[in-house]
Amino acid sequence: MKHKDRTISRFTRELGFRETPSWPPVTKLSELRILGGQKPRGHTLWPRQTLTDVRRDNLRLQAEFGRAITWNRKHTPSITHANELYGLLAELGADIKISNLRTIPGLRRLLIAVVTRDSVAGHGLWYETQKPSGTQGVSIPGFFFNSAEHMFLSRDGEERNRRRYGEIACGIDPREIERETLRLPPFGWLYIRRTGPQWAVIEAYDERLKV
Repeated sequence: MKHKDRTISRFTRELGFRETPSWPPVTKLSELRILGGQKPRGHTLWPRQTLTDVRRDNLRLQAEFGRAITWNRKHTPSITHANELYGLLAELGADIKISNLRTIPGLRRLLIAVVTRDSVAGHGLWYETQKPSGTQGVSIPGFFFNSAEHMFLSRDGEERNRRRYGEIACGIDPREIERETLRLPPFGWLYIRRTGPQWAVIEAYDERLKV
């Protein structure tokens, strides 16, 4: 959703992905196998924004993201990495009426459908949020916390966010989860696997990805 992000740009290069402003991506001649080319390992959908008309920018983001997620649901096995979840649910979540004949569907219902229905069909959804508690105006549905098999929790100074961690405890004492996250080192994460459950502290910093 951001018009610039050094981290996303670096990951796109490191992972061998290709950036595309719209979906589906147009195949380049250099990628055709008949010409000795090779398809990229994945795509980073990054729509262009005017930065002068927020409503117009949101319309384009919502339309392009909706097309990409729907495309991935039909082309499995596939993984959609939705960055970042709260923005998609809040800023792009509601239906937008363009005219009496055209409405751009909101992403909130689509993402809920994906997280509740698609895993057994071969479509995985990876997502992260900096505010798991949501806000008073827009909440993050519990489906996104109750359905995940793998979770990475960061150190968070906001008590409401830590309470949200406790709600996804998976049988682990919520007080232990809070204590462990508050003790995390820089670039550290508390990993929880729902099956088991199993948990561990992971230091995930990689000097090669420094930006």
